[in-house]
Order: sequence, then structure tokens, then C-alpha cells
Amino acid sequence: MEAFWVSLVTVGIAEIGDRSLFLALLLGLRYRQPWTIFWGMALGLFVNQALSAVFGIWFFDLLANDWHHWVVGIIFLIMAGWVLIPEDESVKENLSRRNLFIATAVSFFVLEMADKTQLVVITLAGSYQSFLPVVLGATLGILLVTTPAVWLGHRFAERLPIVGIKRVASALFLILGIWLLLNAAGVW
Repeated sequence: MEAFWVSLVTVGIAEIGDRSLFLALLLGLRYRQPWTIFWGMALGLFVNQALSAVFGIWFFDLLANDWHHWVVGIIFLIMAGWVLIPEDESVKENLSRRNLFIATAVSFFVLEMADKTQLVVITLAGSYQSFLPVVLGATLGILLVTTPAVWLGHRFAERLPIVGIKRVASALFLILGIWLLLNAAGVW
């Protein structure tokens, strides 16, 4: 259960101000079919997180156990910086209404490739050696951040202090990364 909650919170924090949020906002504003967009988004994200978790479990299985905390700590320090990098808000999409569900699923699947969220899922799945709790937690974490954008549109997004939230997220990743590295070094 811990893997689920850690994945949900960590990925939720990482997604604030991410490209996924802006794509959800654009799709919601353009097509005004929130349920179709939501289910396409959920499918694309779930498949991406599932593949990431499988890779993470395999990769961490290759590492000696004493390296797990070091890898996770370093990844969290990388995340502390990556969260502060501005996202490209000019997502270009050319979707037909007829294929909105499939286009949304594919868009979110591809959008999350090589994203900070995918790196977190690989790390958490490998560290916990757990598939389903990490995949469900990560998918739900992204959906909790992006779904309101589909339904509430620009009014919701404009009111969020994204820069401040990103700074808090960066600080959280920095603290967690340092704590994990100190723990790996035997200081804690």
C-alpha cells in the first residue's frame, strides 16, 4: 500500500505544470467532450505507466540491493531541478472528433515518454519491486492533476500559482533526495 501512496503523491507533484496538464486543457477547451477525453487520457497514461513499471522492476532487479537507495536519491535530486524547467505550452494537436478517444490515448501515451513522470515510475516500481500499486498510484496521481483541466478549462489553470507550486515540488524532491542519499550512506 505504501508503494501506491508514494507513487500517487510523487507523480502528482511531478505533474503540476507538466505538458500533460496543458494537453488536457487544450483538449477540454477544443472538443468539450470531457468523458471521452478522460477515458482516452486514462488509457494512454495507464499503458505508459505499466510499461515504465515493467522496465523499472527489470532494471532494479539487475542492481544490487545496496544501490537502490542511491539510485532513487539521485533520481529525486534530478527531479528537483527538472520540475523547475519550464514546459512547452504550445502543444500542437490536430485531432478529428471521430477519433478523439484513440487520439487522446495515443497522445498521452507518447507525451509521457521520456518524461519526468516516467522516470519516477521506473524508479518507484524498481525500488519497491511492485507493479500494480505503482502503476495505479502513478496513473491516479496524473489524473488527479490533469482531469480538472479537462472539465474546468482555462479558469482553473489561470488561478493556480504554478511557479510557486513548482518551487515547493522542487524543494520536496530535494529534501527527499538528500534524505534518501543520507540514508543510503548510513547517516540516518
